[in-house]
Amino acid sequence: MIARIAIIYMVCFLSAWGSRSYAQIHWPSPEVEQMYEQARGLMMKGSFPQAIAAYQQLVLLAPEVMEVYRDLGRLYYLTGAYEDANKTLTSVINSPAADRQSFQIAAASLAAQQDYKKARAVLQQGIDRFPNDGLFYHELGKQHYDRNEREPALKAWLDGIAADPVYHVNYYEAARMYMGTKEVLWAILYGEIFLTRESQTPRAAEMCRLMLDAYKRFYYTPRDIKAPEYGKTGQTQPASFYDAVHETFRKLAPVVSDGLSVEDLVMLRTRFIIDWGRTYADQYPFSLFNWHERLLQNGHFDAYNQWLFGKTEHTQQYEAWVSFHKDAIPAFEAWMVQYPYRPAAGEFYNEGKLKGLFSGRR
Repeated sequence: MIARIAIIYMVCFLSAWGSRSYAQIHWPSPEVEQMYEQARGLMMKGSFPQAIAAYQQLVLLAPEVMEVYRDLGRLYYLTGAYEDANKTLTSVINSPAADRQSFQIAAASLAAQQDYKKARAVLQQGIDRFPNDGLFYHELGKQHYDRNEREPALKAWLDGIAADPVYHVNYYEAARMYMGTKEVLWAILYGEIFLTRESQTPRAAEMCRLMLDAYKRFYYTPRDIKAPEYGKTGQTQPASFYDAVHETFRKLAPVVSDGLSVEDLVMLRTRFIIDWGRTYADQYPFSLFNWHERLLQNGHFDAYNQWLFGKTEHTQQYEAWVSFHKDAIPAFEAWMVQYPYRPAAGEFYNEGKLKGLFSGRR
């Protein structure tokens, strides 16, 4: 029963992504269109054998309608007929009519046959056709990650962030990857952007824990650094966005010298936004920090940090805080609905220096 529900969910997800409306499809006759709607209904209900039979007739009646081939390929994929899926979709993905789903299903079918090289090639073909679609980059990254190819996987997800900053799942994947490196500040930044787009899910809870761990690693884990000579500050002008963020947080170490509770994080992150605004905001515009500033100005920053970290850091203390500030979380959530965070294009500051990133000590 669970497997059947999962399959039907996958059908609904794929059906909602990128297809033309019925009004845009030129059917040979109204009867063929009606037959397509009936076949589609069978697919949505999970009646796959009957749906396949109907679509096999439809490809003979409407060979010029891409959606018929795409849906038949999807059905073959869902029933494990991966080779049939690829045979059905090959002509589609090589045509100008191909949509996003066609590339995704074709790549997934090749991966299911363990033909990973061709699967990645199809995803790259999809990226070439739809260069601003973050899902393709995510799937390409997963293909590499499943082969334990960490650098290419992270590169694909970073490319996805740059190309489609609103697609939030690439931030999730990139944050998890950066936790295995020395550059944990990227994990903090990408993790938070993900959480502004997705909450109340198991992977959101995982990301909250990851962010807390990243802050602890940044401040409390010894690092290989070159100490300045006595009497010299050793300070230089940050050469990049990452260096500027790193320097601003580093100077705030005394704020969290005695711990990293949610209250400490509120103080740390408040001080960071104030200092950032005075130093690097003009040089490195960053929409997340601008959004933090708006939260501060509207009196919701404390509630936002509790919303982010409270349950993860200490459930009982969070519940006590909510009980004492009864209106704070509802007021913040209402404000967030009205003024949601949306990542801005043109703010991709990650230089993508990946060579050797996973070979050094954490």
